[in-house]
Amino acid sequence: MRAISRVAAPCSSTAHIVFFVDFIARGLDRGIAVGAGYWVLFGIGASVGPLLAGLLADRIGFRNALRAAYALQTAVVALPIFDAGPISLAISALIAGASTPGVVALTIGRTQELVPSEDARRLAWRNCTLMFALAQAIGAYLLSYIFAQTHGYAMLFALGAGALALSLVLDLVLARNQAPLAP
Repeated sequence: MRAISRVAAPCSSTAHIVFFVDFIARGLDRGIAVGAGYWVLFGIGASVGPLLAGLLADRIGFRNALRAAYALQTAVVALPIFDAGPISLAISALIAGASTPGVVALTIGRTQELVPSEDARRLAWRNCTLMFALAQAIGAYLLSYIFAQTHGYAMLFALGAGALALSLVLDLVLARNQAPLAP
């Protein structure tokens, strides 16, 4: 059951990965060059995301760092719905970029904490990788379909933020209803 929150999360970053530049270039009518500039910021964030996630996990633990990442990513994925100014878009690009691979690193660490044996970890990671890939593919397809029907970017970012919020809520609820497995 805990895996459900790990499956919902990858769908959330899909809105930024697939539609963020298009939103800026066509949706905000700022052109592809401006959109590409924000994509560079996304990439800079992605390049430091796992390092920052690891540093955070060293300070507060993988469970809390993963929850913090879900909460922060929820906010920045939703941010373009409420404010499409240059500073908000830059913040959204950098933090969404950092959290996309950062959440993967945190999930790896959290799995290490939760799964007791090496054999079980290999199985867990095989399943996590499979579910992540499926969720990304299905999420991209569904968001593309929704966009084709609505031509609305806000809906895409709202669905992404909603998937992240669901991941966080499921993790909190499941943790409350289960005996503690690890710190």
